[in-house]
Amino acid sequence: MNILKDVVRGASTQFGREFGRAGANAVLKGKNHYTIKNTTDFEGRIKPSDSDLVKTIKEIRKVKFVTTDKANISRLIDLTDLANSQIKFKGIESLDGISVIATLVNEYNDKYEHGEVLVSDGFEDKSLDYLTAKRQEFVDNLTQYNIDTKSFVKKKLAIAIRKKKSKSTATWLSCPFLIVGCLGAHKFYLNQIGYGILYLLLSLSLAPFLALINFIQFLVMSEEKFDNKYNNEYAYYSQFSFASDSE
Repeated sequence: MNILKDVVRGASTQFGREFGRAGANAVLKGKNHYTIKNTTDFEGRIKPSDSDLVKTIKEIRKVKFVTTDKANISRLIDLTDLANSQIKFKGIESLDGISVIATLVNEYNDKYEHGEVLVSDGFEDKSLDYLTAKRQEFVDNLTQYNIDTKSFVKKKLAIAIRKKKSKSTATWLSCPFLIVGCLGAHKFYLNQIGYGILYLLLSLSLAPFLALINFIQFLVMSEEKFDNKYNNEYAYYSQFSFASDSE
């Protein structure tokens, strides 16, 4: 029995390729996002604190195959239903958990192929047609997941680029030898309104000294560090490198 095996593996491989370094590296920590560390524990019992993705992976790992063909087909259908329930793009939640999605896809494929070889080649039953439909749904879900993810990231990145603050502009606005630096213009530019007002209040005393400190900080700060601190959204979305974009 070999129900869409090559098609599913092909779709899974494409899924991995589409996410480039985003599928392999930790997602950058931004103001509104958390860092993905590849240390998620998929072992043990399902805990209330587990995300839906982690719970699904644990459920997939728990599936045991038996000695009868029909029962194993039923388990393969259950496996595929579990995978299908999670291969739906959910916006920022999916991006933050993209490494876990990749793990789920691999766990499903490995478990499925293990169970598939236990089914007799000559086995015939209507349940096979149902399983084929479920497998095709998995392929379609992966394909749509890729499309939705790329569209979402590109749209958000375009917005982030328009809103992106310039390091060179912030540097010049902080120059203590210009009146704008002493008045905290760089703070207003970086949307740090409270600090900007403080600079105005201290413009005749400490503001020039504080501006000098900021000016030096900006001069030695790398573009990457500047973006991580002041352009959270840009830093987050620009990390996603899709394979097809560079082909």
